[in-house]
Amino acid sequence: MDPILSVVVQNMRSRGICTSFCCVIIFLSIFDVLKLTTARCESGEVDMYQYPDSPFPANKTIEFKKPFTATPSVMYGITMIDINYAENKRAKIELLGSNETAFTVWMGTMHDTKLYGLGMRWMACD
Repeated sequence: MDPILSVVVQNMRSRGICTSFCCVIIFLSIFDVLKLTTARCESGEVDMYQYPDSPFPANKTIEFKKPFTATPSVMYGITMIDINYAENKRAKIELLGSNETAFTVWMGTMHDTKLYGLGMRWMACD
């Protein structure tokens, strides 16, 4: 055991303060000094749809309900797609940027694909 910690525990014992209470206080002090926090995640869903005129390509900014303490990692995936049957099926979502309060994605297609709807589910965690 650390000599300083040993002296603190011994001093608290001599004053009649229980050891478990002492350990809790020391743990909370270390926790505060190191600024340890638990991870936080937020998730949501975005659907864009318009027929017969396509709204794509489009940039979409999603704001978090509560700001993160640092820039979170953002994961996302396609959940819905509505494409004209006559062309090749191509759709793309690209993360353009993120910060503590929001992130922006580009939603679109390539070449001759006619895209009428595209949905995504996302999750951001620090």
